[in-house]
Amino acid sequence: MQTQKNIFYNVLLALSQVLFPLITFPYIARVLGPENIGLYNFSESYARYFALVAALGISVYGVREIAKKQSNPQALAFTFVELFLINLIATCFLSVVYIATIFEVDKLAAYPDLFFWSFIFFFLQVFVLEWFFTGINQFKFIAVRFFFIRLLFVVALFLFIKTSGDYVLYMKMQVMLNFFLGVINFIYLRKFVDLKQVQFAQLNLKQHLKPLFILFLTIFSISIYLHFDTVLLGMLADNESVGYYSASLKLVKIIIAVLAAITAAMFPTMVKLFEQGELDEFKKMLQQAFELVISIGIPTAVLVCLLAPEIVYLLFGSNFNLAILPLRITTPLIIIVSLSTIYGFQILSVHAKDKQILMAAIAGMVFSLVLSFLIIPIYKQNGAAVTILLTEALVLSVFIFFSRKIIKINNSIQFLLKEMIYALPYCLITFIIKEQSYTPIITVAAILIFSCSWFLALHFKILKKSVLQSFVSVIILKRIKK
Repeated sequence: MQTQKNIFYNVLLALSQVLFPLITFPYIARVLGPENIGLYNFSESYARYFALVAALGISVYGVREIAKKQSNPQALAFTFVELFLINLIATCFLSVVYIATIFEVDKLAAYPDLFFWSFIFFFLQVFVLEWFFTGINQFKFIAVRFFFIRLLFVVALFLFIKTSGDYVLYMKMQVMLNFFLGVINFIYLRKFVDLKQVQFAQLNLKQHLKPLFILFLTIFSISIYLHFDTVLLGMLADNESVGYYSASLKLVKIIIAVLAAITAAMFPTMVKLFEQGELDEFKKMLQQAFELVISIGIPTAVLVCLLAPEIVYLLFGSNFNLAILPLRITTPLIIIVSLSTIYGFQILSVHAKDKQILMAAIAGMVFSLVLSFLIIPIYKQNGAAVTILLTEALVLSVFIFFSRKIIKINNSIQFLLKEMIYALPYCLITFIIKEQSYTPIITVAAILIFSCSWFLALHFKILKKSVLQSFVSVIILKRIKK
């Protein structure tokens, strides 16, 4: 029951992460315009890239280690402090590098105010502590905290962002958001961690360095193609191309975040089951995660691809027409990246196969860098979209190769093919409605209504055994019992 509850809150969090950008990004895109939104996204991606490197893999390793120690308060406190200090030390070291680049790199030096605030944004990432609260299964706190702080942020955005030159103010608001997150985190942290019982002389930071080093190399390699792509595009092309690319990829990443919420909520429980030797339950959860991701991911990817022109127009305006093709190119990432989280982290990471994950990440990094320098200068945002699509497909292939030697997901190919066949009605619905020449908003609304109707009929009436049906039944039964 606890797992279903975690999934519920994590999906709720992911949906709110979808809702707020859908409200704010169309407004921001129209106010700032393609060039300035591209400049802002360039600075934010640069900051997030540094934050990812400074985390040294703690975002994955920390969840795993905290999940193991959650039943032992003293061990939990020591592990938290050790990992937090490692993250803080790395952040302080990289801060020197970050500040130096602001003065030495011409592309950054041209906008000193923006990149100064992006540096503060980077530094405050160390206090977000998502890895800790995920490890102790505090998904309700994460969801509620995010919702209310983000709601205040949305209100402030509409009040203060008024002109195309407000991109620096937009970054300042992101900094304040992280500041409040950090304050709330440390207040709530005291409920689970008694810092007074932690004696610094007894801390053992060294024990984490070897596994973190492997994960750091992995995260660093992944970051090259997952986050540095926007930075590379900004350097090899121009800010406007970044605007088109980031607009399309933002939508795809939002959808991926919703699907990732399912696997992320399962991860701590799966680690616990594996540690306790309950392999049958572990395999059952793995199968459920795979079927949930495929059942939701395929129809979502199909609809986003088919509705790309209408989505871009409604969300970003006619100035972002060049974002349509990158959006269509990157829609398969919804399925590819979601499957990577299952094969790469729910299988390989739980089994501590960090070296295999590293090999996949290095393969992706090398491939991405070579392809980026070859096609981005020519094809700009379209080249960046093709690069990340092919890179993620390569990484998934390597994950599957290694994971199949450990554990196999039953009937994975057959299930995938069936869901692709079940997705054909979405194409028919879209074709029929688009032929009627409605306005974009009516077209999208009509297609979504009929598509949702088919989705619900398929999984709750036609199919006898649906993982979605069993999942919803468990939640309803729990509410009735209460």
